[in-house]
Amino acid sequence: MGNLARNGYGQVEPNQLSAQKTGQIYASLPLDAAVKVLQNGQFMYYDYQSGKVSATDSTGVSEPMLVFNEIKLYEDQYRTSYKDFAMIRVGDNYVTSKLATEGYGDGATNSGATINPAHIEYGYRMDGIAPRLFKTNIGDIYTTNTVVDTATDYAVGQILFPTEVTYGTGSDAYKVLELTNDSSATPSGTVKFVVVKVYTMPDGQPAVKIQRVA
Repeated sequence: MGNLARNGYGQVEPNQLSAQKTGQIYASLPLDAAVKVLQNGQFMYYDYQSGKVSATDSTGVSEPMLVFNEIKLYEDQYRTSYKDFAMIRVGDNYVTSKLATEGYGDGATNSGATINPAHIEYGYRMDGIAPRLFKTNIGDIYTTNTVVDTATDYAVGQILFPTEVTYGTGSDAYKVLELTNDSSATPSGTVKFVVVKVYTMPDGQPAVKIQRVA
């Protein structure tokens, strides 16, 4: 198999994710306003100290968690599939479908958004949008195509780890976390995955099945 260039947004197939049993699922903090499009399979910090889901950790000790939002597609079923789903910011709300927001693509080109910081009319309402993050544990297994597209093939036994990737240019640039096999960018953290199978997503796109090992 060649590289893992994908069609559409990133996908996750949960083969064995312990958070589904342990309850280590977090979805009460708003997404960093700088992030315009969030895809399943990316990694973000659930940064309670700064009060947001972010690509950076204000505590310096937290580990990144797996983005695995519930897939909701409202377009006609024959027009959409899992590859069309992402959390796409529109003002202080979001839409979920690439087809419903022509031009958003993979998030590299999108318009900015302004979040109402007060919501004084509804004091109980949280500002922004809240993604769902899964805490991964050693032994967890899942299949994904949300990995950095490389010129070389992915292979069984490779060690992958979350690292920051920048999308967009200028004011639309933001950072997220993806899996990468670039050893030159090894982070100081301990979250690591091993490729256990070079595989496909249910829609036939190239993917890797990975298991957390550290």
